[in-house]
Amino acid sequence: MWTTRSMRLAAAAALLGVTLGAAGASAQIPTTLQGFGAPVYPAFEGWYGNPDGTATLLIGFYNANTEQAVDLPVGDLNHFSPGPQDRGQPTHFSPGRAWGVFTIVVPGDFDGDLSWTLVANGEPVTIPFHIQAPYFVEPFKDASNNNEPPTIRFAENGPPLTGPPVGIAERLSGSVGSPVDLGVWLSDVTPDTHVRESPFRRSPPMSLLWHKLRGPGEVEFAEATFEYEETSVQNPRTTATFSAPGEYWLRAEALDSTGVGGSGFQCCWTSAIVQVTVSE
Repeated sequence: MWTTRSMRLAAAAALLGVTLGAAGASAQIPTTLQGFGAPVYPAFEGWYGNPDGTATLLIGFYNANTEQAVDLPVGDLNHFSPGPQDRGQPTHFSPGRAWGVFTIVVPGDFDGDLSWTLVANGEPVTIPFHIQAPYFVEPFKDASNNNEPPTIRFAENGPPLTGPPVGIAERLSGSVGSPVDLGVWLSDVTPDTHVRESPFRRSPPMSLLWHKLRGPGEVEFAEATFEYEETSVQNPRTTATFSAPGEYWLRAEALDSTGVGGSGFQCCWTSAIVQVTVSE
């Protein structure tokens, strides 16, 4: 079992290993950024075991464009192979790196016969998945300092959610042009004292970010980012307004002082997916 921070860092160095769609050649992550026209790269971030003997694949993406948000509907431009093509992946890709966006559960004897393809700006990129030892991760606890992810609740005394997203956590409804209330109860159940007191800490002790994952129209958040200097229970509230009817998926991302994506160590953050059905 890979448990040390240094081992996970070695694995993280390969997390964006991808292949170009038809050619099968190694894709190079761009060293210089561009505003528009670049690919969107799927990212295999590792896997972890479940109590029932299955394994969970942890998946994100990297949109190499600095200004272009890319929408890729499920189908030829955004699919898993072999099918089903739709396995809960995003169809909206904001610029930059997004960690732990969704998960897929596979059998404990998974043989690696699964890949995700994205075709953005005419550039096909495919990444395969596996459950090999170097990619084992621990998103629920950092073994080097016992840090654990923050907790999200969608009701004050509701069930706690920690770690990577598993299915739809909350379902809401609304109508076009009318703000839909979004509220969570956020706390850090196991404060990471060592990281929080470090003079090199670059992130607040606790923060919450809202993202669009799917949907046919634009989503406008009244406020998409919240930061707190205390890890006690906080109740960040905002609204989302939708420009067109349909089904939308939003992602609530709770971070502790390790920052976005746990600074690449798969801990410690929590993501939860909210489905909003929007009518005329």
